[in-house]
Amino acid sequence: MKLIISHNKPDFDALASLALARLAHPGAVAAVLGSTEEQVEAFLHLYRDQLELKIATDIPLEEVSELIVVDTSDPRRIAPFDSLIGKVPVTLYDHHRRASPAIPAVKGLHRLVGATATILTLLLKTKNIVITPELASLALLGIHEDTGNLSYAITQAEDYEAAAHLLRCGASLSLVQEFSHEYYGSQHRILFNLLMSSATEVDIQGHRVVVASFQSDDYVQGIAPLCNQILDLHGADAALVGAEMGGKTLLIARAREGSIDVGTALAEAFSGGGHPGAAFARTELKLEQAISLALAAFERHSRKALSAQALMSRPVKTVLDTASIAEAQDLLVRYGHNGLPVVDKSGSLVGVISRRDLDRALRHGLGRSQVSGFMTKNVITATEQSSQRELEQIVQRYNIGRIPIMRGKKLLGIVTRTDLVSARHQTDKLALTVEEKAVKKVLESLPSGALETVRKTQTLLKDGALHLVGGTVRDALLGTGMQDLDIVVEGTSAEVLGTAMQKAFGGSLSCHLDFGTCTLRLASGLVIDLATAREEYYQHPGALPNVIPSTLRKDLSRRDYTINALAIRVSPEPAQLLDPYGGLNDLNNRVLRSLHPLSFIEDPTRIIRGARLGGRLGLSFHPDTLAHMKTALNPEVLGKISKSRLRSELQLTCAEPRVSPALKLLDSCGALKAMFDMQADEIMLKQLDAQRREHPIPDESYLLVLLLSVPDKHLLRHSNMFSWPKRFLEARKFLLRARQADRVDEDSLADSSEAVRAVLKTLSPVLRSQVEHFELVPQRRKLRGRDVLDLGLSPGPQVGQVLAKVAKARADGQTTSFEAELKLAKALIKKLALQANTHQE
Repeated sequence: MKLIISHNKPDFDALASLALARLAHPGAVAAVLGSTEEQVEAFLHLYRDQLELKIATDIPLEEVSELIVVDTSDPRRIAPFDSLIGKVPVTLYDHHRRASPAIPAVKGLHRLVGATATILTLLLKTKNIVITPELASLALLGIHEDTGNLSYAITQAEDYEAAAHLLRCGASLSLVQEFSHEYYGSQHRILFNLLMSSATEVDIQGHRVVVASFQSDDYVQGIAPLCNQILDLHGADAALVGAEMGGKTLLIARAREGSIDVGTALAEAFSGGGHPGAAFARTELKLEQAISLALAAFERHSRKALSAQALMSRPVKTVLDTASIAEAQDLLVRYGHNGLPVVDKSGSLVGVISRRDLDRALRHGLGRSQVSGFMTKNVITATEQSSQRELEQIVQRYNIGRIPIMRGKKLLGIVTRTDLVSARHQTDKLALTVEEKAVKKVLESLPSGALETVRKTQTLLKDGALHLVGGTVRDALLGTGMQDLDIVVEGTSAEVLGTAMQKAFGGSLSCHLDFGTCTLRLASGLVIDLATAREEYYQHPGALPNVIPSTLRKDLSRRDYTINALAIRVSPEPAQLLDPYGGLNDLNNRVLRSLHPLSFIEDPTRIIRGARLGGRLGLSFHPDTLAHMKTALNPEVLGKISKSRLRSELQLTCAEPRVSPALKLLDSCGALKAMFDMQADEIMLKQLDAQRREHPIPDESYLLVLLLSVPDKHLLRHSNMFSWPKRFLEARKFLLRARQADRVDEDSLADSSEAVRAVLKTLSPVLRSQVEHFELVPQRRKLRGRDVLDLGLSPGPQVGQVLAKVAKARADGQTTSFEAELKLAKALIKKLALQANTHQE
């Protein structure tokens, strides 16, 4: 069983992630671990049937073959399923900072965005997997909850992108509004009053932190939102709520952007969890001691608040109170200011005059009048220690554009609206380039187990360079999650590095020296594909390549599509993106572009592989690539490639989780017709995909649909060329008869395979109904040819005669059990024996 699990006491983001992960992993079971908050429980009561979530306590640990964890990387938060780590493969999707220690997942996706629902929503969007309105509403609710309605500092552009996609999927904003608001009972109102009455403020690096606490003999759920309210009501930079309940102390922290990293602080002090702006922790310590440790950690992880001393401009341009209005106007124009402090002969501040004041005086012809008659005399000032937040509050309260900064009576500088706005939007470092952002995204996205393997492999490499390549880079940039780890090495061989890795990590290593590749399979489930940087050449079109060692650039040049020719050099550091063919731009444009015009001439099967990739990731072929295909899709080129290779590629395509998009691409570019003399029935294929989302169906079903499109006059030649099994042809004949008659009898259904029944469901509503009824009703055992032979009748036409008479009796209701059919068969065999004896006499 593939099991999807989240942290105990799941919130809306965890709940949504469970349901979304079911779409990403067809056939997996999702289970809720632990109790839920009142609002989450209310939602589950209403939508339980749509979500199809199990209770975790009902899942036997020994039946779990793969673990898929969402919304946490902390193994302690998934107990008792943490006992499966190291025993079964683990896939993980999470948006929090990696826990320490973190679940050593080898597949999945890690992104520092606002919600895990964002990660999975964009993954499903990339793969063109439909999200129902009900699930879209839950996912949008999870995003809103974790991002504070898309306003917390952790909110990223991806969260807005995911929210927009969910709205297009039919998400209900009224549902989000209903369930995202907390409704407090009398107990919560009492606790809130206790917290407000106990609240005190402390200063940490210039940030105002409000601290409140209470003690209760009983555990009270749903107190986290109270921390948000206290933060807002106090207008502070951060808030810390401590609650000693049921013998344990719970700490909840909130912080505004750019103040204190409460997530790292509580993780360091108590192994808590969360984000820079929102975190929690549990501890055995008493309340007072826990709060003291938390504040000390806040001190270590706070960003010193900007003060007026850092923000102000100096020296200050001033104007004398005896200067004329015209002179003051000239100063403003010269310096490009909107106002000036006014000083007397001693340099003391006596007022402020604005451009508007000057303009008004000039309109009345008072240019020769003194500034002192028009200036504002009651000047609002601040000290050099005033924080950025305090300065902003002054501007907001008094609607003034500039604040003189004073030390006693001395004017030190001035802070303007522009200074404050610039400070609010400044970044700590220069903006990353597109390439640097790509590197950061890929390394951040790797699951913990895979990232740790890469880091350790760097230390094993004595010489040369280590590169992440191909699908590892592509899928991380697309946000579809890592499957395998693809590595190319320069300066040594894949065999040498693979041997060193096996010695360090264990696992099984297999190498193909002729191709310069190795595969290392670890006990954790991580599969590492290693390759020596190499180049290749083809003896003739359609031939397998000849491979020789070379450089990374040559290695990338031998790949099929630009999006697969991306690499990130991780050793030697610093990490660097290598994109010689514009793959990053093609990824952003969501197109498949071949590297050179002869790509498909050298190997036409690249067209099929491209269609698989495009169908899986929602990509389309670039117009230039389609033009290159036409040259390769002619009999002269296709005749040089073996039909067994073509057949293998088609079978791999039919093994995709969603087959219809890939076959549609093959059909639309003409490759399906040119290579296989087949056409794609999009409606039937989409129906098979819908069945596959609900339960596994054989790949053979898709091949049978394609075979239905082969003209009868070409069938024999087609079958001989591709060596299709005889059962395929018999199944095709049966399906054509069923489609023509629009019915099928029960005996035929009993004799048909699962693959055939899946196709029958796509032929017509009537046949679908018949098959579904057959599969729902428990089938009693029926007499078969083997049973007749076991009764002593020799192989021959008489076996069929007995089976036909028994089948008629079954259809007429004369037999209602296997035992009755067996009894009738014995009687018929006895009668045949008597007839034979009479004939001999």
